[in-house]
Amino acid sequence: MDKILLEGIQLGIKVGTTEEERSKPQPCRLDLTLVTNLNQAGQTGELEGTVDYAAVFGSVERICLHQTFTLLEEVAHQVCCQILENFEVRQVKLRILKLQPFSDKLHSVGVEVKRKRREVKK
Repeated sequence: MDKILLEGIQLGIKVGTTEEERSKPQPCRLDLTLVTNLNQAGQTGELEGTVDYAAVFGSVERICLHQTFTLLEEVAHQVCCQILENFEVRQVKLRILKLQPFSDKLHSVGVEVKRKRREVKK
C-alpha cells in the first residue's frame, strides 16, 4: 500500500501531567504516515485522487492548538481518530515527541501509535 508522509510538524501543544505543564504550550514534533491508495493520483495527477496534505495538516493543527491534554498518548489517539474519520486513509501512524521534557538529561520523550480504520473508537 502507498504512503503519504507529513514529517517534522512543529506545534506548541498544551500537554502535561501537571497544571503547570498544561498552562503553556509545550514544543512538540509530529510525524505522520498515512496509508492509502495513490494509484489514481499517480495516473491522473489530480488532487481528487489523493489525500489533501494541507487539509490533513489543518486538521492536526486544529486539534493540537485548541485542546489541552494530559498525555501524549491522548494527543496521538485523537489525531489518528480524526484523520481516519475525515480522510480516505486505511491506516495512520503517528509519532509525537515532546521536545522539552521533564529532565534536561533527555532530548525528547514521545510515543508512536498506529491506528487502522476498523480500530477507531471514540
